[in-house]
Amino acid sequence: MSALPTYPKSCRLNSVDETRELDRSTIDDFGIDGFTLMEIAGGGAASAIREIQGNEKTGLYLCGKGNNAGDALVVARYLCNNAGHKADVCFLFGDEDLSTDTAHNLGLLKTLQKNGVSVRFIDRFPIDRLYSYNYIVDGILGTGLNSDLRTPLPDVIREVNESGITVYAMDVPTGLNADTGEVYNTCLKAKHTFTFGTNKTGFYLGKSPEYIGTVHFIELPFPEYLNTGTTFLLNEDLYNSYPPVRRKASHKYRDGCVHIIAGSEGLTGAAIMTARSAWKTGAGSVILYSPGKLLTVYERTLHQIIKKPVGSDHDIFFKPADAKTVTETLKSKPGTLIAGPGIGTSSETGEFLKSVLSDWSGSVILDADALSFWSELKGIPSEKKQKWLITPHIGEAKNYLDAHFEHDIERLQWCRQFQKENGCRVLIKGNPSIYQSDKQTLITGYDTSVFARAGFGDVLAGMLGTYSDITNNIDTACVMALYEGYLSFLNHQQTEPFGPEHLT
Repeated sequence: MSALPTYPKSCRLNSVDETRELDRSTIDDFGIDGFTLMEIAGGGAASAIREIQGNEKTGLYLCGKGNNAGDALVVARYLCNNAGHKADVCFLFGDEDLSTDTAHNLGLLKTLQKNGVSVRFIDRFPIDRLYSYNYIVDGILGTGLNSDLRTPLPDVIREVNESGITVYAMDVPTGLNADTGEVYNTCLKAKHTFTFGTNKTGFYLGKSPEYIGTVHFIELPFPEYLNTGTTFLLNEDLYNSYPPVRRKASHKYRDGCVHIIAGSEGLTGAAIMTARSAWKTGAGSVILYSPGKLLTVYERTLHQIIKKPVGSDHDIFFKPADAKTVTETLKSKPGTLIAGPGIGTSSETGEFLKSVLSDWSGSVILDADALSFWSELKGIPSEKKQKWLITPHIGEAKNYLDAHFEHDIERLQWCRQFQKENGCRVLIKGNPSIYQSDKQTLITGYDTSVFARAGFGDVLAGMLGTYSDITNNIDTACVMALYEGYLSFLNHQQTEPFGPEHLT
């Protein structure tokens, strides 16, 4: 297994259990105490809140009993002592039996209060004067939630959400499952979430986008060797951690030779989109295999693309006898093979594809209709499939790959299990999109719903095939193709709906 790239720490996603163990091992094994970690976390959040809110504001601090409340108390101490803020602190379940570090911070805040700092401790939720606050700090529950919220939290959360007052969540909004992104009976809607030490996987799954607002990563001094998680957030920071991809080849069939098996009668558009995408992405050569009768369509529309007719002039889809032509060309001009866009679901096409893939040992992007033949293809030796990337959307995963999931966390778990059982890499499209290899998971950290239109999958396949062959690295290809598609959307002039034509 090759080493992972060096990603920014904020791009590593951890589960709740991983975060707890990292926190424990940093305290117990490495020797940095919990109070110090809390001080750094709360201080970082306070600095950001001060930058956003300014000085001399009034905040309501809603606290539970655990360390999440302690983080909120640190924020109150910094802002009241250094920025002239006023704080009302409300322990919704009382201030007895607090965690050790939270109790310590409560004592510090009370000392400041005795010496003239504007802190008040109130014994009930101030519903009658809620609108007197400039902001609210959520220090109620943190990451440990695994059941419905109990009284009085549902009523408190409803009032806060309806008020529209800016909410700052400590580590996770109360009511959100930090592993799955799902909510229980209700959840605070934060405008800003400060995640301490680790970024949480659940922030990018399920319903999280409705509740987390802007995520701020507050780095804690966790030793890097203790964090062995292999799930990462695909965003601008991760994309920028890769060097630009540039083709350096001595001739057109080297480092950027893309072979495409695509198209059938009525579905030639998929082949055209894929070929154009591969060419625009920077392929040195694109070879499109065409059933004989369809060749004239491609001759009229794809001038830069090498067309390789197979079968007779009457053929409108791929047949078993066509496999020899394809495999001979693949072996004489090795590259990356894209198979599937628009090839149809004829059983003869399935036999053809199985024959080609059984004989080819290079990189493969398996997309769209090709996935309908998975039951026949999965028996191909695993050493070949280790060079494959399959790219289903959610419907194709369920219809062709025997996937059963409803929620994002189940989709993530399915990707991991499918990759482990079959050896091939998996990129399942959706919002978010999820990529799984044998060494890492990538989850898109941006809205991918704009790509849920016909043609985008064909364009993505072309980009993946080209980047895969130029870099000889499917992981890199996925990062480049996915995020550059998003960059194209960001650069799109909104005079018309964003479509796949804006990528080709």
